Amino acid sequence: MRLSGFTFVRNAVRLDYPVVESIRSILPIVDEFIVNVGPSEDGTLELVQSIGDKKIKIIQSQWNPNVITGYYICSQQANIALFNCMGKWAFCLHPDEAIHEDDLPLIMKYVDRYIDDDRVEGLVLRELNFYGDYKTILNAFPQRNRRKCKIVKPHRFVLSRGDAAGFTVHPKYKERGRRIRVLETGARLFHYGSVKSEEAMKFKSQTFSQYFVHDRIQPSAWRELYQRFPRQFMASYDDTHPRVMAERVRRPPVSLDLSSDAWRTTLTSKERLNLFKTVFTRYVTDRFSGRASYKLLREPL
Repeated sequence: MRLSGFTFVRNAVRLDYPVVESIRSILPIVDEFIVNVGPSEDGTLELVQSIGDKKIKIIQSQWNPNVITGYYICSQQANIALFNCMGKWAFCLHPDEAIHEDDLPLIMKYVDRYIDDDRVEGLVLRELNFYGDYKTILNAFPQRNRRKCKIVKPHRFVLSRGDAAGFTVHPKYKERGRRIRVLETGARLFHYGSVKSEEAMKFKSQTFSQYFVHDRIQPSAWRELYQRFPRQFMASYDDTHPRVMAERVRRPPVSLDLSSDAWRTTLTSKERLNLFKTVFTRYVTDRFSGRASYKLLREPL
């Protein structure tokens, strides 16, 4: 197999995750798609099964309620799916992420070109982080234009780490891993984790407080979206979305107004620093763009 896709998901219906759209967005390019479904009470398993594609392979696992720090439960579940991937490459796509159909040929160009090149262990995409609705994005450090390693060579001692947002390499299963060597593809990663109905926002807030010990405060009502981040962090998005998201985009659960007086405009000291890093990253260097988690290679190799 050339390329596997994989993800992990639990309670996708109550959390309002576009898991079906997410999987379908890369089904045309993968040879298989591994879905690790955790214990759910809302029909998540049946929802994934309803896709009805022979490429999809479902496994079921438990979530350990004692793993409540460092987001390690996420990397644990991601690795369960990763270990079942048979492709030379494996594409990690979370259930709140999707790929634009226009970027699929670009991704496959890199997959094919470097499939047997041991110098390249991963491929990175540029994240578009939507906030509240489908026309508003977070446009400040660290969310602005952030690189994320999403495609890896699963049989080269690669492991998902932390909150499953990145990977490290562990040769011979050494305790301390090293940074993964990656190339930038230029493809986009559409992230919809903060686009939810109010009911789903409340359930997500409860879920995160259970597993993540309150160190990420999630809004539980649409009015709180105006207060979580300052207006200076926001930008309008007027381009297209992946075609698989068309129905959701037509019926957004929330609609934010960038000109509203409800936005918080007072910045904390950390937020002022983030704005400085946003400008510095854009006009001077992108050394703050998550590069501590990977080693960015330059073409041509």
